[in-house]
Amino acid sequence: MASPLLGMEHNDTSESFQQMLELEDATCLAFAEEQTRIGYSQSCASAGSDTPVSCAASCGWRERVAQWFYDLIDHLGENRELAYIAMNILDRYTGCSCPSDERLYEVEAMSALFLAVRIGGSGNLALGQLVSMSRHGRVLEKDIIAMGKSMISTLSWDQRILTPADFVRLYVDNGAPALLTTNTRDSLLDSAMYLVELAVFDLALARKRPSQLAAAATLTAIKRLSGFHPESKASLISAIAVLAPSRFCDLSALQDRLERISNDDQAERERKSHLPHVIMDEEDDDEVMFCVNDDSSRPSRMLPMVSDPNFML
Repeated sequence: MASPLLGMEHNDTSESFQQMLELEDATCLAFAEEQTRIGYSQSCASAGSDTPVSCAASCGWRERVAQWFYDLIDHLGENRELAYIAMNILDRYTGCSCPSDERLYEVEAMSALFLAVRIGGSGNLALGQLVSMSRHGRVLEKDIIAMGKSMISTLSWDQRILTPADFVRLYVDNGAPALLTTNTRDSLLDSAMYLVELAVFDLALARKRPSQLAAAATLTAIKRLSGFHPESKASLISAIAVLAPSRFCDLSALQDRLERISNDDQAERERKSHLPHVIMDEEDDDEVMFCVNDDSSRPSRMLPMVSDPNFML
């Protein structure tokens, strides 16, 4: 079985890029068939359909879970792409249905992250360490084991989970390297990566094809480059779009949404920067679903595989 390992190596050839696009097509088809089999034919986990109304009520919980994914992944020193993989697992398993039980959703989220770290990360996250971060200790190891086994038996695990970051690196490094200095390339890559990380919080964006989301993020990041001549930006956009013309069609709506959530994120950061530092008693915080004991001051970017039934043990 294939494994969605992170940090894949890519050759600077159109052939290897085409192979990635074909792999994405196969993965999207497999996941769509999986969702139909499960009974989630209108699921927002199925790429290409509109976000269903039933997802709206769960957005608040989903956004808090996404932030917790990033917080814990940073705490563990894991690759941030694992947040996308964990949310992919969670969305596919729940079908993006409106959670009726907060504790159940917490168990599902924690199990999805545990699987993501075991599959695509270091594998060093222990069950005991994970459940210690559950609010008031209400999730037990046996809950994660049972839910993890259910996810393994329910979902399809024979396709690599490609991430938008996979394609961002391809676009930036294979588009027009001669046009970019090292500093400009790094700045462009950081900006595009920030945007695709933000997309994990947004239902409508997170369910788009990784290559398409990466294309919108890369174009948005190019337009934001400072000190880069407009003609050079146009040449860079043209060179990157040639890599995958079908992925660069009709991206204006995606770019507008990325711009909007990015602006909202920056505004929220500005607002919080002017607030006094308050240490909140967790007992009084009804919004906290999980906790991470971390002294790190690193800001959050507001941003298969398994056949052994004992995999969770």
